[in-house]
Amino acid sequence: MKYLLLSLWLLFISLLGYIPSQDDILLILALYAPLFGLYILTYRMYKSHEDVLFFVFGAVLCRAVLLFAFPNLSDDIYRFLWDGHLITDGISPFLQTPSQYLESLGNDPGKYGLLYDRLNSPDYYSIYPPVCQMVFSASAWIFEDNLFWSAVFMKSIFLISETITIYFLLKLTQLLRLPQRRVLLYALNPLVIIELCGNLHFEAIMVLFLVLALWTFVRRRYKLFGFFMALSVGAKLLPLLFLPFFLKRMRLRDLAAAGITFCVTLLLLFLPFIDQELIRHLFASINLYFQKFEFNASIYYLVRWIGFQIKGYNVIQTAGPLLSLATMGIILYMAYKERTRGFKTLLEFMLLAFSCYLFFATTVHPWYLTIPILLSVFTFYRYPMFWSGLICLTYVNYAYNPYHENLWVVALEYMVVYLIFLMEVFKFPLVPILFTITNWILKRLGFRPLIQGNKKNVLPTE
Repeated sequence: MKYLLLSLWLLFISLLGYIPSQDDILLILALYAPLFGLYILTYRMYKSHEDVLFFVFGAVLCRAVLLFAFPNLSDDIYRFLWDGHLITDGISPFLQTPSQYLESLGNDPGKYGLLYDRLNSPDYYSIYPPVCQMVFSASAWIFEDNLFWSAVFMKSIFLISETITIYFLLKLTQLLRLPQRRVLLYALNPLVIIELCGNLHFEAIMVLFLVLALWTFVRRRYKLFGFFMALSVGAKLLPLLFLPFFLKRMRLRDLAAAGITFCVTLLLLFLPFIDQELIRHLFASINLYFQKFEFNASIYYLVRWIGFQIKGYNVIQTAGPLLSLATMGIILYMAYKERTRGFKTLLEFMLLAFSCYLFFATTVHPWYLTIPILLSVFTFYRYPMFWSGLICLTYVNYAYNPYHENLWVVALEYMVVYLIFLMEVFKFPLVPILFTITNWILKRLGFRPLIQGNKKNVLPTE
């Protein structure tokens, strides 16, 4: 049976990775749906150590079959290679926007002209940190004029990264005495497989170094912790959100060792790019992210709607930064009020903190869920799994011409996610309440109730 399931995994992963383009929403959903069915079925059916290792191998194999699939569901690769070619030509990717640089080339843009036409943000400065830039430049240097083999090179790095990540997840679950099958929650998650090894999103590198940082932290090797945490931040800035939770768990001497290593490593990573323009343009890009970009948001969309009712225009320029400040305030408050300092509690608070960031964000792309899915391996919370299934519906937006966002899809997604979140985190008694409301409605309509509950659980009829 498990060989049949693995064959189906490989079939659907291959079809999803090689065939649909970004706007083929029906085909994407037709392939994603059975994959998530297989995901749930595999996790529920197989619990033994041998079966877990079998499907861990299968998870790596699913990533490997995507090695030669060009990332058709994302166009970020063109910006990756644009930045990489700039570095190989001795130019910092943080100094000019693609539009500005193309204009400076005149009538002979060469390879940059081919890439420019496919960029999704040609008027914005690069926001990719140094670890990403290293991969970009290596890919552009080795395969200068070949988009396909540049993508294969990056995917090879991602495949190695994900394999190491899964290995250390197995080590961490063993160390924490957690069921090893929980590793499958990350390893077999279709969203993680497709978005990282299929669509080339650099959360794969960030997650690798974050897992290594967690491993060295729990082993109390704090200098290595600082080193790997810096590399994780050097791939994506988001792990900075977790630092307040680590600070409370280290003695002053250990904190100093980790802090110095972290700062020195981060400084060395940014050193080749450091100048006044880098700092100004990097912060300008981050500021634009909160003040201009909108996609699949939840709380922000409510704030935006209220802003339209009161102001008559989109309030993102003020609401975006304010919501980001609110996120930081909540995370710092969570870190301050945290009482239990165990490692499992740390992982739980990291999950809740990052979820808070996503709830308040103006932009939530599918691959942003990589960290919640990863951290859910160590907790009893499963709302990231449901979220990873629902967020695939947002690909419907790319099927519209002209492009626009389907807010009904967003409403459905977050309605389910928030309900499960409330049930799991705050123990909200959703199921009894739904049964009670349903029975009350049926009684009003003259039908027999679904269940016979206690009188105290039935809503009043008057």
